Amino acid sequence: MFFSLMGCVTPVNPNTVEGTTTPIVSTSVVKEAQRLVSDRMRDPEATRFKPEYQAYKTNVGDTIVCGTVNGKNAMGGYVGYKPFYVRIRNGSIQAFLSIPENDEYNFHQKDVLNACSEAASGKILVLN
Repeated sequence: MFFSLMGCVTPVNPNTVEGTTTPIVSTSVVKEAQRLVSDRMRDPEATRFKPEYQAYKTNVGDTIVCGTVNGKNAMGGYVGYKPFYVRIRNGSIQAFLSIPENDEYNFHQKDVLNACSEAASGKILVLN
């Protein structure tokens, strides 16, 4: 029996649009991202951020910030600095990726790094 694969079609979400990103330097954008990310952490007041970050403005009106965050676990100890990705529109998080404590196979880490790499490349796909 012989099978041939002639082509592959990736299903496209009709609400997905291709966008472009432009690097920006804005402390207010980073502060807003840090506030929104902190609100998602177990202990928002104890959340720490490294000063290095990348921020991008998209042509669809979103802001993307990639950085590194350290938060507390259920036992009250810090878990260590981990990368994060956040996409913000009108003061609300549209997409948030971070690495959970139990990411033993680095699946989530790859997602975060890929999303930040895509933003840095200048082209992204976003849900509209």
